[in-house]
Amino acid sequence: MAFSQLLIPTIDSTRAEFIIDKIAHLPHPRSEKRKEPGHLSTLLVGAAGTAKTSVILMYTSKFDKDQMLFKRINFSSATTPFNFQESIEAELERK
Repeated sequence: MAFSQLLIPTIDSTRAEFIIDKIAHLPHPRSEKRKEPGHLSTLLVGAAGTAKTSVILMYTSKFDKDQMLFKRINFSSATTPFNFQESIEAELERK
């Protein structure tokens, strides 16, 4: 592993991970008919340099790879809806 890819948890990042996990696992039915469990979304906001990306990368590194997929997409002022759609569709398998 490269030194630049090391993520060291801090008190603040641990707190943020805990809150994200609690929000994501609140009871929220995805389908009333089938009684499927759903997950709630979480939006992190903050100024540049507040470790939002690092917190999410630490949180997603704990996912079970057999049950959850993670796709990282960077947005900028130049990102268009078509760019976003292309990046999602590039990962999908059409049947």
